[in-house]
Amino acid sequence: MVPMTAEQTGPSVRDVADHLDHVRDVAGPESVGLSGTYDTGAAHPRGLGDTSRSPRLVAGLLRRGWVESELALLTWQNVQRVLRGADFTAKTAQHRRGPSTASITELDG
Repeated sequence: MVPMTAEQTGPSVRDVADHLDHVRDVAGPESVGLSGTYDTGAAHPRGLGDTSRSPRLVAGLLRRGWVESELALLTWQNVQRVLRGADFTAKTAQHRRGPSTASITELDG
């Protein structure tokens, strides 16, 4: 998940696009997604102050040669796949063992 903070991706839309290109090149389009970090109070890249500005980023990635299927993976499909996998894993674990009986006070000690 690529965070939308200037500190981690750079101060401009171009920097964010460069970062996304790098992650896609290294890990593949099936392994990159956008992180929802807009509520952290961190500084955001110029032009990407909130999610309503995402079309600017997507348009820039299209100009760089990203195809629609890669953009679909980036913007939702990869996150959706990971969440489904996490849900499946959690449900499988619940069936293998009963719910925990630990209390918070036991865990703190």
